[in-house]
Amino acid sequence: PARTHLHHCPSRLPLKPSTMNQDQVTTQINQMVKFIKQEGEEKAKEIKVKAEEEFNIEKLRMVEAEKATIRAEYERKEKDIEIQKRITQSNHVRSARLSILAEREAQLGVLKGEAAKRLGRLVQSDKYSSLLESLIVEGLIRLEGTVVSVRGVSGQANLVKNVLGGAVNKYKAWAEKEKGAAFVKDIDVSFDADKPVKNSCGGVVIATAGDMIVIDNTLEARLELAMELRLPETRRVLFGGK
Repeated sequence: PARTHLHHCPSRLPLKPSTMNQDQVTTQINQMVKFIKQEGEEKAKEIKVKAEEEFNIEKLRMVEAEKATIRAEYERKEKDIEIQKRITQSNHVRSARLSILAEREAQLGVLKGEAAKRLGRLVQSDKYSSLLESLIVEGLIRLEGTVVSVRGVSGQANLVKNVLGGAVNKYKAWAEKEKGAAFVKDIDVSFDADKPVKNSCGGVVIATAGDMIVIDNTLEARLELAMELRLPETRRVLFGGK
């Protein structure tokens, strides 16, 4: 026999009608609106506070950055001013030193001028002939030549000729001792009248053949040499110091 399957379906219960009246519904809706509005205001307030905090932080950052920029600029300008101050001070010191050096050079020039005047007086003295002979001997020894010419200052040819013989004899005596008799035999010292020394007050110029070597033994050249060699001592006397 066929089996009969019974299906049990849930019974549908009747819905209870709403018991809220219109006023209650309105009140409930108002409460919900109020809650939503309050929640929105709180959220907006929270956003505003956070925005103000972020704004203040950013503003502080910008202010500090600007302060740092201003400080850096101030330090740069202060450094530039200090550098310029040092440069100016250095220039003043340098200028003062140059002025002192110029003044000292001027005083040395005056001293040299006074010495040059005395050279002129020396030429007029009785000691000049002896000095002239010594200058010739010294020049000959410095050259150590055999064929040599001696030139005198314009207007002093006779003075040079008068002392030339004695000077040559002294040179030969030195040469015989230092160079030997064979060297002395070849010595030929002459007076060169064709090339007088100009722009000088005294002394001689001595040259080897062909002017290969020329020694300026004028009084002006000797004065320059003396000034150069004695410059440290002269500075100490005039300006003090070591």
